[in-house]
Amino acid sequence: MKVAMLTYSTGARGGVAHALKLSEHLLELGVDVTIHTLSRNDPQRVDGFYRKTEVPFEIHGYGWEDDVMARLGNMIDAYVEGLPRDADIYHTQDCVGGTALHRLHEGGALAAPIFRTLHHIDDFAEPRLYEFEKRAIRHADHRFVVSEYWRRALKEEYGLDSVIAHNGIDLDDFEDLPARQSKAPTILFVGGLEPRKGLEILILSLPEVRAVHPNAVLRVVGKTGFRGVDSVEWFEHLADRARVDDAVTFHESIGQDELRQLYSDADIVVLPSRNEGWGLSLMEAMACRRPVIATKVGGIPELVRDGIDGILIEPDDTKALGGAITELLGNPALRARMGASGRERARAFSWEETARVTVREYERALKKDSQRTRP
Repeated sequence: MKVAMLTYSTGARGGVAHALKLSEHLLELGVDVTIHTLSRNDPQRVDGFYRKTEVPFEIHGYGWEDDVMARLGNMIDAYVEGLPRDADIYHTQDCVGGTALHRLHEGGALAAPIFRTLHHIDDFAEPRLYEFEKRAIRHADHRFVVSEYWRRALKEEYGLDSVIAHNGIDLDDFEDLPARQSKAPTILFVGGLEPRKGLEILILSLPEVRAVHPNAVLRVVGKTGFRGVDSVEWFEHLADRARVDDAVTFHESIGQDELRQLYSDADIVVLPSRNEGWGLSLMEAMACRRPVIATKVGGIPELVRDGIDGILIEPDDTKALGGAITELLGNPALRARMGASGRERARAFSWEETARVTVREYERALKKDSQRTRP
């Protein structure tokens, strides 16, 4: 079985991490998989993914445009021109790849089954992007989702069936963390800078936290959103306005070793999302035995057990978030207990199982195609 796996970036984003891990475990199951991804036509941006992988990959360069729809057009064109035509299965992690595959199928260049993994349904504020996303959701022949919440949402909002294939975790990736270096109470955020992640709520909660824990610091690992306009400078300005700029450090692009160090340094990992598929950074934190604070949105409550692995709050509640952080920073025993529970909880979600579910659905699709074309 020859599989073309598509993801739109080489950076450390959730969909990219999913594509890499899933592909690596598909390879272990004997699947002939190649990852296809996109990068700007910039020599510094086409040397590989944010981490090493044994899976073969191809990077398709595209021209950057400030206008998001023009940029999308270039990205889609790069896929249409560069994707192989001989795969048995095409599997995309996002609307860009889905649209390119649909164009190829409509043009008669592809006949193989097209799969789409929906990590969440993006509620883009930009109307053109939102319409683009909605159209792309319908283009796939088969769909995976990463949580029960999104399986129901896809059925209720679009009338479409899907199969749950959770984000997984390889616990070995987070064994033997490096020694802690941070001397201060440390909060960690790992996620995109787009509005749905709610980073501004976390920054605005810091004055309340620092009133009790004056040395507390926030470390942010965040890349710009898909639109490319959610800048670090905006959040730096917000931190300055909130008078916590001395407490916030931003990291845009880091490797796996640096990420492990940041998890080692963290006392708490926080993800105050407004919309979330699953929360891969939460699972990584739990694997590292770190308690988490997150919101009651999307698939998060299916992963994080409130009061057991961490604390769940309502989105956009700065006061509740500040109170939860203050409580955990002041209670090392509770942090340790939640961290241990989270580690065991993460153990229930393996990439091996996700890969097996994926292969099963691939085989079903190929069998249906075979039966349909049989004379």
